[in-house]
Amino acid sequence: MDLDMNVNAPHSMGTTIIGVTYNGGVVLGADSRTSTGMYVANRASDKITQLTDNVYVCRSGSAADSQIVSDYVRYFLHQHTIQLGQPATVKVAANLIRLLSYNNKNMLQTGLIVGGWDKYEGGKIYGIPLGGTLIEQPFAIGGSGSSYLYGFFDQAWKEGMTKEEA
Repeated sequence: MDLDMNVNAPHSMGTTIIGVTYNGGVVLGADSRTSTGMYVANRASDKITQLTDNVYVCRSGSAADSQIVSDYVRYFLHQHTIQLGQPATVKVAANLIRLLSYNNKNMLQTGLIVGGWDKYEGGKIYGIPLGGTLIEQPFAIGGSGSSYLYGFFDQAWKEGMTKEEA
């Protein structure tokens, strides 16, 4: 059996996640492929997870780590909503993820982008890279594919974009 494969040929791997603010909210995006080295484990995985009705998280890095952080934060936000009688803000959700990521930084391998809309601050994007730092940004890019997008966004992003531009 002759396998005509060149394992040294260029190939694309990894994750690209992105969050962009515009004049009425936020747009989140992610690729859908989950890989383990050169092996594609899942061609159609969902890397954007709903935390509340108005807040979502884009996940990169270890799928298991990002899923458990998302699950804990979803639970905490549900409790928060019951106790206060109103939905949590995007900033509260981002701070919960930051707290879990920072307090477990030696055990987690995940970078996250939290995005959503609330009645107090409108559309917000927060980047939470490895280590648990919280960075509020007009746009955030993460994952191993992010380096390809930074140059484009430095040129293309502008204040007050429409939803279509975003």
